[in-house]
Amino acid sequence: MKKEMIVKTSMLLSLLALLLTGTRAEGREVTSMNSQWQFKKGTWMAWGVYPDLKIPSCDTIVNLPHTWNAEDFMSDAGYYRGEGSYKKDIDIPETLKGKRLFLRFEGAGQTAEVFVNWKRVAGHQGAYTAFAVEITDDVRYGEKNTITVTCDNAHRFDVAPQRGDFNVYGGLYRDVWLLTTEDVCITPLYYGSSGVLIRQTAVSEQRAEITAEIHLSSKTDYKGCTVEFTVLDANGNTVARKETPYIHNDQAVMNLAVEKPHLWNATEDPYLYRTVTVLKRNGQEMDRIEECIGFRTFYVDANKGFFLNGQHLKLHGVSRHQDWAGIASALIAEHHLTDLDMIQDMGANAIRMAHYPQAQLMMDESDRRGFVVWEEIPFVNYYINSPEFDKNLETQLREMIIQHYNHPSICFWGIYNEVNEGHDATVAHLSELAHQLDPYRLTTAATCFKIDANFITDLIGWNKYCGWYSGRFKTFERYFDNWHAQHPEAKTCISEYGAGGCINHHVAQFDEEDKRFWGTKGRFHSEEKQTAFHIAHIRMIDQRDWLWGAFIWNMFDFASSNRKEGEINNLNDKGLVTHDRKNKKDAYYLYRANWNRKEKTVHLCSKRYVHRKENVTDVKAFTTAPSAKLYINGKLVGASKADDYRTITWKDVRLADGKNLVVLKTAHGEDTCEWIVENEK
Repeated sequence: MKKEMIVKTSMLLSLLALLLTGTRAEGREVTSMNSQWQFKKGTWMAWGVYPDLKIPSCDTIVNLPHTWNAEDFMSDAGYYRGEGSYKKDIDIPETLKGKRLFLRFEGAGQTAEVFVNWKRVAGHQGAYTAFAVEITDDVRYGEKNTITVTCDNAHRFDVAPQRGDFNVYGGLYRDVWLLTTEDVCITPLYYGSSGVLIRQTAVSEQRAEITAEIHLSSKTDYKGCTVEFTVLDANGNTVARKETPYIHNDQAVMNLAVEKPHLWNATEDPYLYRTVTVLKRNGQEMDRIEECIGFRTFYVDANKGFFLNGQHLKLHGVSRHQDWAGIASALIAEHHLTDLDMIQDMGANAIRMAHYPQAQLMMDESDRRGFVVWEEIPFVNYYINSPEFDKNLETQLREMIIQHYNHPSICFWGIYNEVNEGHDATVAHLSELAHQLDPYRLTTAATCFKIDANFITDLIGWNKYCGWYSGRFKTFERYFDNWHAQHPEAKTCISEYGAGGCINHHVAQFDEEDKRFWGTKGRFHSEEKQTAFHIAHIRMIDQRDWLWGAFIWNMFDFASSNRKEGEINNLNDKGLVTHDRKNKKDAYYLYRANWNRKEKTVHLCSKRYVHRKENVTDVKAFTTAPSAKLYINGKLVGASKADDYRTITWKDVRLADGKNLVVLKTAHGEDTCEWIVENEK
């Protein structure tokens, strides 16, 4: 990695620490715990149980984020699912006596046990939500202290997910922080959140009414304490402020209003305010949390779709897994930002964070860039009928909602994905719990089954792959028109749609009726079929406003040990971008031309199909220009207007034997490639 990129990433992580924990407070310090952990597969605990036993050294030193699956997650033999342990010695100076110390883990897969000086201090079940642990009474001041964390990503019947079309990685794959506070603080222990919940109780263009609920903690009492809550606009001007000395049940609650608020309006105008929560004792600052919020209203109409601030907004969405080639899930800020840059460049205005809560930076950036977000718990594919599993689902839902409560980008809480039967009561309980925790957002689910649970959540999404797993492209129209006619009250979206596409698999002419292309579980996933699939679907979805949104599956190829198809084993290749993020597939440019009108798009399809055996081919192009001309070897093939979906097709174009220089010329620029016909005579 280049030096400047390392510096940039370091600055981003520092900024993230500020946003998450409010390090500018007099009484709070935040220190990254990411560097220099000893790591081994298995557990360290035998050495802790027998303190007289000399602890052997470990040659494996890792920096966080880290997953032990980075080397084996694409292996045909499967990836390791079991225990892995991390150990780090830290100095706790005498000067910290009287302070409080917390460890905050942003994600540990999939369960974690935390030890301080070989004493267990906490455990957590669930890979995708944060948790914090107080270690104040467990450290030795003026000495080195041993922090040990054992993670376990083995399958368990009491922890979600049970299974899915994605990998469940192990390790400390997100950041870890050491928080130092005064005796009295805004607690980091409230379900791993910032401790500040900001409820938007009523919002209009004239007035935004909010309730700030601040969760506190003290080793002694709150004598002389006050809590101050301030809202500042984007220019730093105070627009609302309130202070209260009333602290009850470790909470301070204040109602405020912002007059004539500047509304958060998705990608068109993602305006953010900044909130500052300050805890004082006898006028001296003890702790501070700073977070961004945005004011908005939204609703979904069963016949007209999604409305933001009273205006219809078609949600052009993508789904995204936290998964990269060569890295698995251990992404740093650079990787998250790269993904968001591509999603933004393509023109999407919504993201489904599939199938689990994702990194805090993803939420912060979605707020800033204006993406409308669907976030969900990993209740995927299977339900275990047991009190322990139900409790884990409830805990993961509670943590997700409370941790990400303040993000204006989040409009939907997802309850389940493709779970077939036996879970109606659980879904009803989870949906009601979500409404109790957050009455101001909608619950949703993603289904591919005709079950009663589809009518429990506020909204429902269908995972439908018409023309890929079954049927033809046009099956989409028949299916959804019948569904809407039978259930006009259902508030419906397309939660998943997509097709596999390999950048090394090509055909000169794709015909949906050709039986050679019907076997989607096979090895041949032509990029041209993926492109044709999306050309058909973008039209059908756009023509149905009652579909409040549609989420492409998937923005990026991702690892799945269940897959033995396409060119690469253990890969779901439905992404519009390859697993390593180096290649944008042709369908990416279809959406860019349609969804991102601010940028000029001129793209020839099938450019990677260089060496051919066919003299006759179809030529497809996507462009924001009104028309284009196609030249081959300097000769004009034809001029054509782009259709309503920015697509131009030249059928049955004849290529010469040998080299063919293909040039697409438009008012917005040109695109070129070389195709070489190597006929066997």
